Amino acid sequence: MKTINFNNLTIISFICFFFLSCSSIQLVDISKDDQLNDLLDNIGQLELKISANENVKQLVIKSIVSLNSDIRIDFVDKIDNEVLTISNNFLNQEFSYFCKSANNYLEEVTEQYLFNFKKNDEIFVFYSERFKSQAEIIERRYPGVRIFELEGDYDDLVKRVFELSGSNSRGDLINRLVQEEDINFVPRPREDFEKIYIIADYDESKNFIPSLRFNYILGKEIYLSSQSVTRIEDRKKLLDFSEVILTVPNSFLKEDESLNLNELSKLSFLQDLILISAIKKNNGNSQIIAGQFGNIRYSQNTCSDMQTNLVQIDNQGGFNQL
Repeated sequence: MKTINFNNLTIISFICFFFLSCSSIQLVDISKDDQLNDLLDNIGQLELKISANENVKQLVIKSIVSLNSDIRIDFVDKIDNEVLTISNNFLNQEFSYFCKSANNYLEEVTEQYLFNFKKNDEIFVFYSERFKSQAEIIERRYPGVRIFELEGDYDDLVKRVFELSGSNSRGDLINRLVQEEDINFVPRPREDFEKIYIIADYDESKNFIPSLRFNYILGKEIYLSSQSVTRIEDRKKLLDFSEVILTVPNSFLKEDESLNLNELSKLSFLQDLILISAIKKNNGNSQIIAGQFGNIRYSQNTCSDMQTNLVQIDNQGGFNQL
């Protein structure tokens, strides 16, 4: 499976993106053992109090074990200002340490890239019921964008939205008029759009994309909500999304990682969360951390920001960084 690893260019681009200058901020790449060990040595022995349910506790334990640090986790039931509370749906949770939720960081990169050419009326957004509020926010944030709910028969939906019914009718008429010729008629969709954005879970996205391609919606960029893949438990399912563009955590770009992307996304964020929590408690200096989930701009005095990776899935189910 073809993937792309971290490289210096990615890290330097990240630093410049946030700071316009690459000279004064310390960079720590925790994918490199020596840099991770130096970071952990600076943190030293430290205790973090965490409140979570049993499932999340097991994930926290896996994350802290992989760090091999002197950070001690004390699971508590009583909640106060010193306790880090982690909900069951923590990828959507807003922590005081970060400016946004993990999933918001993923979707933000996709939206910035998707809507950067200021032709919102050329973007069609398809959403499932669970993501209705997100689609409505996009509609308000980017005036002119057109949104459609994924419901009913997807082939019928595609034909209606892209105005293929009339094209098929013209094809039938031509075939009736020219009965002696074998005419290979290809329906022509409307031409007033350039990009498609699908906000849905894996099953809905997997079933909708073939409907687009079957109905000759070709040559257009298709973007996908990250939550379509971060909940996948079998990495081989990425083959359903060949040529689709989306944003993924850093850990997805490593060749030797787990096939279970659902668990990998959660473990990656928890490891970054634990590190940032420990650095904050230890009054660490502002720095850049190339983490497991994202590249983090750690700020001593405010919430920390994060940058993730825009990729395109290839025909082998690998991620090609854009």
